[in-house]
Amino acid sequence: MSTDTRGFSVFALDHPHAVRTFRMKLERMRADRLSELVVAQDWPDFKRRVGILEGLDEALQVCDDIEKAERA
Repeated sequence: MSTDTRGFSVFALDHPHAVRTFRMKLERMRADRLSELVVAQDWPDFKRRVGILEGLDEALQVCDDIEKAERA
């Protein structure tokens, strides 16, 4: 089973807890990166850190999409 999500295909995972485990790791990474945002050295560094947060947000959205598809 594959679900087209934002330009790439996601396939069913071997273990049903895999998405939840991945989500927890992403959420922990996001929290860590968010706390590091205040120590940005300059504007380019700040923009890079915000970009990382945006990428993590997109990955979390993909987790949501996969979980919805698996429930359907």
